Amino acid sequence: MVPQADAIAERVKQWAGANRERIVRQVIDLIEFDTVNQVITGKEERCQHHLKGVLEALEMETDLYSPEEISGFREHPAYFPGKDYTDRPNVIGTRKGSGGGKSIIFSSHIDTTVVAPGWSRSPWEPWIDGDRLYGLGSFDMKGGLAASIMAVQCLSELGIRLRGDVMIESVVDEEFGGANGTLAGRIRGGHPDAAIVPEPTNLAVCPASKGGALWRITFRGTTGLAFSGETIVNPVYAASAFMSFLERFEQARCEQPGPAPWYENDRYLPVVITRVEAGDMTAPLCDSGPTVCHVDVWIECYPGTDEEQLKQELLQAFARDGGEKIVSGPYAPEFGKMIRFLPGSEIAPDFPLIGQLANEVERVTGEQATVQGAPFACDAFMFNLHSPTPAIILGPKGANAHAPDEYAEISSLLQLVEIYAMTMVNWCGTEE
Repeated sequence: MVPQADAIAERVKQWAGANRERIVRQVIDLIEFDTVNQVITGKEERCQHHLKGVLEALEMETDLYSPEEISGFREHPAYFPGKDYTDRPNVIGTRKGSGGGKSIIFSSHIDTTVVAPGWSRSPWEPWIDGDRLYGLGSFDMKGGLAASIMAVQCLSELGIRLRGDVMIESVVDEEFGGANGTLAGRIRGGHPDAAIVPEPTNLAVCPASKGGALWRITFRGTTGLAFSGETIVNPVYAASAFMSFLERFEQARCEQPGPAPWYENDRYLPVVITRVEAGDMTAPLCDSGPTVCHVDVWIECYPGTDEEQLKQELLQAFARDGGEKIVSGPYAPEFGKMIRFLPGSEIAPDFPLIGQLANEVERVTGEQATVQGAPFACDAFMFNLHSPTPAIILGPKGANAHAPDEYAEISSLLQLVEIYAMTMVNWCGTEE
């Protein structure tokens, strides 16, 4: 730790405890903006302007910009086409250090997933129940974004001057495999020495993240009634065999440990059937079989697996499971990309910020830090694969991400402010 860091840590702890209501208010202010990602378009603009004002009040240099303004954005190999960034700006604030220290960026996405059915109240009217702050995006990931902002606020009000630069970034379009907003930030330049992505990890330090693909897998056949001896191939039968296989495929994958060092204790590679469609759903009745059956599937993978490898793993396992005639037949399944393939990524195990974050988590929580790969895919790969800045994922405790009654634990948000503030102190260095 930097000189006098213990004394600074105690002051930071006292500040976080004394400013509980302000920290919670910062999260509530963000939740109250509807920033739902609408897949092609989005509603992030008003909240991004609000954040610009928040960062400027902290005397940070700010830039509000459209991803489309960044030179080389659409030409970049990681750009995913088909999105509209009209009125969807990124915002970044920079607090300049006095010089001689390392820089760090806290990169969060401001968009949320769609409202899942079953919310007990309005998802944009946050409420508190005990230690839980409920609201859409509270956990994923407006809580972590607010904690990074309040960490800067804490050091500012305590008069602690850093030597390295600190950046707070809020990007658009991360949900649904977006990440173009994050890509624009990397192309924009100013690559800091390290990044923290405040996705919800339940305070685990995650130097890696999983990847995944959302495919629409189409099974084709023929229809009608065989009055004249026609061969009828109902694609639903092939699709049903495939869906039955997927359950066994998921179970088999989850019996094997993941790759070291970040996933050797992991037993979770989900395979999720998200939608099944066959037949004319608008017809009052159907008196013959469909010619196509679509099965939408989300499948995750570990770092080091690309999209084609994942596809071949799936098809080869299906063939071994009894689907060889389907895979190699005239009506072989067709794969359509629903969103971008999200590659997993990881950083070097000896990157010094990993240990620093683990130490801070242990100091603040009083418990041994969990250092592991994140159990989800996110936009951290844009740092780790497409920039020189290594990214670590670390965010609050809570539950119900992408589900009704999402919440973040308030106590963990206060702890996160401490962890982030002291990470800035130790990583960036302070003036004597």
